[in-house]
Amino acid sequence: MLIWRGHKAKVRSLAFAPDGRTLASTAGVSMGVWLWDPTTGKKTAKFTDKLRYGTDSARCVTFFPDGRFVAATWQDTGVTVWYATTGVRASVLMTPGESQYPDALAVSPDGLRLFGCTTSRLLEWLTPTARPASAGPTAYDRKHDKPLNGTPRIGFSPKGSYFCIAEWRMHLLDPVTLDPRRVLHPPLGNASASCFAFTPDEERLVVGFGYGAAVWRVGHWDEPPVRIVGHGALVRAVGFLPGGGTVLTAAMDGTVRLWDATTGAETRSFDWGIGKVQAAAVSPDGTMCAAGGDDGHLVVWDVD
Repeated sequence: MLIWRGHKAKVRSLAFAPDGRTLASTAGVSMGVWLWDPTTGKKTAKFTDKLRYGTDSARCVTFFPDGRFVAATWQDTGVTVWYATTGVRASVLMTPGESQYPDALAVSPDGLRLFGCTTSRLLEWLTPTARPASAGPTAYDRKHDKPLNGTPRIGFSPKGSYFCIAEWRMHLLDPVTLDPRRVLHPPLGNASASCFAFTPDEERLVVGFGYGAAVWRVGHWDEPPVRIVGHGALVRAVGFLPGGGTVLTAAMDGTVRLWDATTGAETRSFDWGIGKVQAAAVSPDGTMCAAGGDDGHLVVWDVD
């Protein structure tokens, strides 16, 4: 386990590179994306964009599936894509005519489609890394209305079978047409969907709802989900450990907890004193987890 003070303000977003060797973070009103060695806590790079002005700050961060690129949304002015090894801007993506700017990102498994999400619609860029930054900012290619207005989390399932929107309810869409396929409701109470994760084989899906979560068997949607209950505040991130038998949840009560995916029983709980957990991430191979607190601390630990 490793804990370090990475930022002076709350951690907004965390993402592991596909090979698990780099952890990216954004925090507070910082005008950049920070890259860390998750095994040492050493900062390896900070990516910024000189085209951003004033108090514009980086918000959501994600890596492309091949690991060659990292992208981040900005509070006021769209999306920047960098080469992950050099920090050179690969493309600058803008949102002309939009009153809100993307606060969520999703990249298709083949890396050829990038989605940003405002409170009212989805914005889609095709071949987002084939738009040289030297040519100037480029607008989105398509826009799609969302099921509801709000601040969602979006993403593709690992094999690209679904495009997902966690916003009040959990919406599963066709990955090509974005036509609705299924809406999942909270198993208890009227909590809204806040986050989600699939197992790599897409056999299971966990969705954070309010102070808890629910686990479905993919394709068996009419079966009651496994309920996860026990946090004292909103769940902000979820994930699966290797094998898919254990679920991780991170919540604003300051704890990260592990649960049996079949029974919903809690198996372990961690509280490292980093304040409210604002963001968390599981490495693609499921061997490392990271969490970020509202005081700027980062913690990384091996699942063993």
